Amino acid sequence: MNVHVFATDYDGTIAEHNTVSEATARALARVRASGRKLLLVTGRMLPDLQRVCPDADRMFDAIVAENGAVVYFPERREVRRLGDSPEPALIEALRRRGVRFDVGSAILATDAPVAEAAIAAIRETGVERTLVFNKDALMLLPAGVNKGTGLAAVLAALELSPHNMVGIGDAENDHAFLAMSECAVAVADAVPALRERADYVTRAPSGRGVVEFIEEHLLRDLVDIMPRLTRNHLPLGEKADGTPVTVAAHATQLLVVGPSASGKSTLTGVLAERVLESGRTLLLLDPEGDYRTLAELERVVVFGGKGEQALPAPEEMDQLLRHPQTSLVLDLSAMSMAEKVSYAIKVLAVVTTVRSTTGLPHWLIIDEAHHVLPAEGSPAAEMLRPGAESLAIITLAASDLAAPVRRLPNVVASTETVAFQEGVQSVLGARGLAPSPPSADGRPLERGEAAVAWIEGDLRLARFRVGKRRVLHRRHVRKYTEGELPPDRSFFFRGPTGSLNLRAANLVRFVELADGVDEATWAHHLQQRDYSTWLREMIKDPELAAEIATVEQSGLGAGESRRQVLERVRQKYAV
Repeated sequence: MNVHVFATDYDGTIAEHNTVSEATARALARVRASGRKLLLVTGRMLPDLQRVCPDADRMFDAIVAENGAVVYFPERREVRRLGDSPEPALIEALRRRGVRFDVGSAILATDAPVAEAAIAAIRETGVERTLVFNKDALMLLPAGVNKGTGLAAVLAALELSPHNMVGIGDAENDHAFLAMSECAVAVADAVPALRERADYVTRAPSGRGVVEFIEEHLLRDLVDIMPRLTRNHLPLGEKADGTPVTVAAHATQLLVVGPSASGKSTLTGVLAERVLESGRTLLLLDPEGDYRTLAELERVVVFGGKGEQALPAPEEMDQLLRHPQTSLVLDLSAMSMAEKVSYAIKVLAVVTTVRSTTGLPHWLIIDEAHHVLPAEGSPAAEMLRPGAESLAIITLAASDLAAPVRRLPNVVASTETVAFQEGVQSVLGARGLAPSPPSADGRPLERGEAAVAWIEGDLRLARFRVGKRRVLHRRHVRKYTEGELPPDRSFFFRGPTGSLNLRAANLVRFVELADGVDEATWAHHLQQRDYSTWLREMIKDPELAAEIATVEQSGLGAGESRRQVLERVRQKYAV
């Protein structure tokens, strides 16, 4: 995990008896000195906090006060209220009941024992307020406001992601912001419920626990804790017994290998969708235009491709990558091979810079990686290195990649048995490790299955059925719809007597010609099952080929069969 944000509660966490000790303050200062953002998330009202902690403005990059109802940015002295101010009717109702309370910008703060009186006052006035306990304290908050919502507002303003954040706290009102933290930490003397839900509990209490965690784990990017963060793993599919097969969201260097049309693009698509579904961001280098359909998912922007939105320049890429909610697919299919490599090198340079300061994008996925990272070497290979950020490299065979790149993967996956075996052996050899067993269980992989090996530590292997994709995968869309296939891969309408010689060098031309040929010519190729054969062997689309084969075998007449075939092609490839 690449930790760029440390969010901490105040009372009972970094502060004891209202005060932050010198040792705790020094540890917090080291967090900021390391380049990480330090955020305070407290139930206190801002003036009260500044009274008991005079150095608050200097110590923190941002402060979430009033349990999420107020956010404050010290550098620009900006205060934002995120909830409605206390209702006069509720204030009066509490006073009539003799309840002692303090009035904040948005909250009413009182003591836990008067909870029943507070509820009665809320019922009487009909206002919408939420009761939140903080050990012996009680806060009446605007509806929908908590530490998590306030922290989310701060992260958005700073263009940072909660998936690069560690949160630490001690009390009931810390649940909301710890739940959104990628790693949730409770100090040793936290309330039991918080300790039970935390990913890590310190040995020492309060401030000493915070110092312990910072020195032992935070400043080391959680390298020892990452294996515990299984709740953040990304599912790729299931074993035969229903057990999920997952990869870690952080520090995964995944190599996906396999021949063309073996299903590796489907596996890669599943990974990309799981990354996006988890709220993380990705940058996908797409040399063939295979992943344009990811634009159907929220917060995914596709650039490039023939006649589409132009690819961003490096300075524009820098800005785009810093958006913590935006993922990018870069379609390089309209470029020559030399242009693809040159542009990819520029993109990787920007990614390296942005990741060093923000941790974004969370995943870098390089399809057809042998173009950018060839065995003979390239400048791009030098920009990839082991680290907390995650990487997926997709290629035909591991031997096609530069030697330094073959040493990177800690996970290898494939949808084809021989490619899997060779991929694992290649990575092990590059790392100077002993050879592995031949496969996950010795049986060839069936269609829809994949094998995976976790390289680091004791070698583990498994086979599984790849999960379902949410969006349709259109393989090599640009190449097959608008490109120029060579004659030996084109479709030729010749007719029953061979009197025609109409060449379809892509799917657009196929649809045009198929729509105009005479019925005898159409029926001839239908009966020969030429349409499904071409789609399967030359277009490399077995799913569509299977649908067309059903039409070929249906016994339908020329008119209806032509309508159904062309409808299916148009629907899948938008031609």
